Amino acid sequence: MKPLSDCMQSLRHQRVRELIKRESGDLLRSHLPLESFGLVSVHEVFVSGDLKHAKVLLGHVGKVEQRSKAEGYLQQHRGTLQQEMSHRVQLKYSPLVRFTFDDSIAMGNNVLDIIEEIEQSGDLET
Repeated sequence: MKPLSDCMQSLRHQRVRELIKRESGDLLRSHLPLESFGLVSVHEVFVSGDLKHAKVLLGHVGKVEQRSKAEGYLQQHRGTLQQEMSHRVQLKYSPLVRFTFDDSIAMGNNVLDIIEEIEQSGDLET
């Protein structure tokens, strides 16, 4: 059985993750217009044990040029976004937020396409 402090800590981490996820989504919607940057969405947020670092995994739907433009914008305006995030998420220590694009869905779709291609070619024995 977990000690009470561990349960409270994990509940706190969960609440902070959800708060950062919600506020990151709002922040990205206001800074990254759909027609210029494509659809950028928040997939997942990971928070360090001391709540001082957060990694925000992003998904992208759109053209490759739009994604690279969004990556450049996030890198160039990281300080401004960090400052806005610290105003939105009121904690004792504002977590240092790092935005990273998540390619796992695209990679999974690629694997499914390969499997479908193999099935259609008849090379797969059933």
